[in-house]
Amino acid sequence: MLDPFINFNRFIKQRVEISDAELEVLNKSCDILSLPKGHIMIKAGEKQENLYFIVKGIVRNFIDTKEGESKIYNFRIENMQVTGYAPYNYADELKALVSVQCLEECIFIKVPLVVIKYCIEHMKFGERLGRFMAEAHVLEMVKYVIDRDTLSILERYDNLERAFPNIHQRVPQHMIASYLGVTPVYLSTIKKSRKNISTQLA
Repeated sequence: MLDPFINFNRFIKQRVEISDAELEVLNKSCDILSLPKGHIMIKAGEKQENLYFIVKGIVRNFIDTKEGESKIYNFRIENMQVTGYAPYNYADELKALVSVQCLEECIFIKVPLVVIKYCIEHMKFGERLGRFMAEAHVLEMVKYVIDRDTLSILERYDNLERAFPNIHQRVPQHMIASYLGVTPVYLSTIKKSRKNISTQLA
């Protein structure tokens, strides 16, 4: 496998101005973590101490409802960051708002939140980096809620396929149905209709 930090460093450099020396300090403060398929790496309500960058694999962000159902809020794939959406307020104990589960065998770069705090306090553009990491997840959650309330199921289905290529080969269909808020049977109907349209346009 290629150096897992190559894409991680590219991810950081695309968002903030950071020197090679600062990147080296950041890299040395992080660990490589491998987890098996099905592993719940973050549990809602529990203390959260790390941010993760996905080197390989796909995960789901979800909560378990009182009715015993799992409600999926998002999927995350390679070259994306993932947390439990805890607020970045270091004065308080950080507790995850959602759970995160590996849907494949996954490899992560684990970034301790104390390291992000160090970057914010000691690096030239560290505050911008910390703000991005915090705001990205807040905006993502807001977008999910807005899309759920304003877009049609077909529009959300198309957006999901654009954001996560080959997701139907990587994720069980009942989980995709959960994300869209439809039954697996209705999801099958959507897939067939989209397939027919693609065939007609070919």
